[in-house]
Amino acid sequence: MTPDQLRAAIAADCPHRLVDYDRHLASRQPTAADVQLWRIEHAISSRPDLEAQLDELDRQAQDTSDYAEAKSCLEQTSRIRHQIAEGLT
Repeated sequence: MTPDQLRAAIAADCPHRLVDYDRHLASRQPTAADVQLWRIEHAISSRPDLEAQLDELDRQAQDTSDYAEAKSCLEQTSRIRHQIAEGLT
């Protein structure tokens, strides 16, 4: 996916993330790493159920004072994000 195709996909599928994408790039050309990161973000943000699940896990990790619970939430988030990234390759 080219940077232009990726930006168009974000605009079409998850326009609420377009400002974040543009701000991240800050008027520079995206690198391969930028494209990979935003392909993952697009895959997540274009699925509201998945985006909400990850947001909830992050919120739970932030709100708890129990280390084991926070770690478990963050591990779940990491596994989900890893599965998304693996699915893109």
